[in-house]
Amino acid sequence: MPVPRESSSIHQITTDMVKGRPKAADVLGRFFAFAAGTILVAHNAPFDAGMVGLELTRLRLPAPQNPILDSLKAARRIYPGGAHSLDALIGLVGLPQPDARHRAFGDAELVRHLVRRMVESLGGDERPLAALVEHAGPVDSLDKYLLPAPRLPPALQYLEEACRAGTKASVHLDGAGARKAQRVVLPRVCYEWSGVGYLEAFCPEEGQLRTFRLDKIVKAEPGASSGFLF
Repeated sequence: MPVPRESSSIHQITTDMVKGRPKAADVLGRFFAFAAGTILVAHNAPFDAGMVGLELTRLRLPAPQNPILDSLKAARRIYPGGAHSLDALIGLVGLPQPDARHRAFGDAELVRHLVRRMVESLGGDERPLAALVEHAGPVDSLDKYLLPAPRLPPALQYLEEACRAGTKASVHLDGAGARKAQRVVLPRVCYEWSGVGYLEAFCPEEGQLRTFRLDKIVKAEPGASSGFLF
């Protein structure tokens, strides 16, 4: 999937830069093993947690039990009034200017410095991070960001069985070309995101994962052995 131009204009990351890079399935397990037993901190944490929750849902993985601290919410309570974006806080509390903004490492370093300043504001370096968590209010968790399973109509209920058993399904697509109106896939997961239901499935004919809107699938039934049915 190409990186949208409007996104590239912010973080300067292009489609060519992410080609061949590790996917979420390759790194999430290692990251949460590294972060086991820690508090995760992010600025505007619900956005990041939502992206992680989507990937955990797609991979059918349980949510790790790391508490999540939103440094944006904490900054609003500790420094009331004015703007609280990372860019605004650079000037407000004297944060060092990172080499690269809107990049993972640069922003993580910036949040690290922000957390240290907030801890200092609450009493100095001797105050543990727990004091900041207590001051900022209840921490969040990734459980609430796992995407719910959609309610499947009778014509699509075989997808639930296929996802669970790892069996093929023949899906009939609404409005597709004649050649692809009925295709055999290996369903992985169904989920609902922003009020829309999706099926993620492996397409043997294309040799890749595809995502289908459930409202574009007319019927699902046990799949044949061929890639396409005519």
